[in-house]
Amino acid sequence: MKGHKGTLWLAVAAAMLVPARARARSTPGASAAGDGPPQRQGRRRSARPPQALSPVVSPCGRHVVEVVGGAVLIDGRRVRPPSADSVFLVAPPTWRRDGGALAWIERSRGESRLVVVPDLDAGHETLPWTLPAVSTDDRVFWAGPQRVVVGPAVLAPRAIATWTE
Repeated sequence: MKGHKGTLWLAVAAAMLVPARARARSTPGASAAGDGPPQRQGRRRSARPPQALSPVVSPCGRHVVEVVGGAVLIDGRRVRPPSADSVFLVAPPTWRRDGGALAWIERSRGESRLVVVPDLDAGHETLPWTLPAVSTDDRVFWAGPQRVVVGPAVLAPRAIATWTE
């Protein structure tokens, strides 16, 4: 008798789980008659529209960064050449404390990059670094005038970039 009760419990548990899973897999617009096989969603997202982010003023008040149509603009000028692909910013642009430099994480053509504009007063030349992996919780932190940390927190770095002038 003990084995029979255990089997009954499993049958009840399975009956409770199966309808819930069936509902979770159903797609909107699918007919109840099952006209065709269910569609599987691929790992890649469909093409997303070009990104747009509101303008962000630097701490010093002299510079503005914004993303318009997938292009990063600093003080109204595109940072990359017009022939460059549109980018998607994974982490918002982060100003250095004095407002004279800027860094962000972008994704384009399946590649993630840390991009730093080290001296806005000298121009908009960028220092790009390819990043091996980026999480949605990664951000850019300034750890000095010529040092940037990428990670969920400044003390939990996934990548560190330094440069000289």
